[in-house]
Amino acid sequence: MSTVDLETYVPHIDHQYDPRDPEVALYVDEVSVRFGGVQAVSAATIACLAGQVTGLIGPNGAGKTTTFNVITGLEAPTSGKVFLGNEDVSGLTPYKRARKGLARTFQRLEVFGTLTARDNILAAAEFRRGWSKDKSNPRAVADQIVERVGLQHVQHERVDMLPTGLARLVELGRGLATHPRVLLLDEPASGLDMAESEALGDLLIDLAQEGIAVLVVEHDVDLVMRVCDRIHVLDFGRIISVGFPKDVQADPAVQAAYLGAED
Repeated sequence: MSTVDLETYVPHIDHQYDPRDPEVALYVDEVSVRFGGVQAVSAATIACLAGQVTGLIGPNGAGKTTTFNVITGLEAPTSGKVFLGNEDVSGLTPYKRARKGLARTFQRLEVFGTLTARDNILAAAEFRRGWSKDKSNPRAVADQIVERVGLQHVQHERVDMLPTGLARLVELGRGLATHPRVLLLDEPASGLDMAESEALGDLLIDLAQEGIAVLVVEHDVDLVMRVCDRIHVLDFGRIISVGFPKDVQADPAVQAAYLGAED
């Protein structure tokens, strides 16, 4: 079993993460995915800590969504393991991982289009009450989350009639209704205007402060640099850099592969 040695990438970070460390809520251990002759992900190792926002960035086709699919059980890895806390969940189905506290949103929206924004969130709260011992009132949970993600003004509108950015907030709210300990967000700011992106960033910081481990894939570099505690960079399926935002932003390999470098 490997550990994430961040000193390999950022010399002044001397902490090594291990899935047995109570700080680590999600640990992706040398995951590889091959589709026929295409190596989509190559020995990727990612540690997400409770109480932090972790970024996963890289160019299109780098393997970010494939990595999310492996984490959530929608895609079987060619090799490697996934841990939630200190539990190896590699052999579990997606719904069993969800019941252990894993929630996600999708790059391509996955919502109940004919339901209202509030009813999408209410459905998730009802589902959770069905399998958990939580006695909370699903309707009260839905009302709270609608307000928290900023959907009060559209809560009674059908989701398939909403702009993409607001529909993404519905998907985020639905994930929050399951009370996750690990939240995976795939391009949550896509379709949001500047003010909405700013509010989303504040929300992600608040969620992390409450103890949730947030892993976010996002192309809005300004948002990533503002909200993330640590960032992993994927390029052609390989992790090429890990570190604090300012260090990743200054990494010549990252500039060449993704951020762009000035002459």
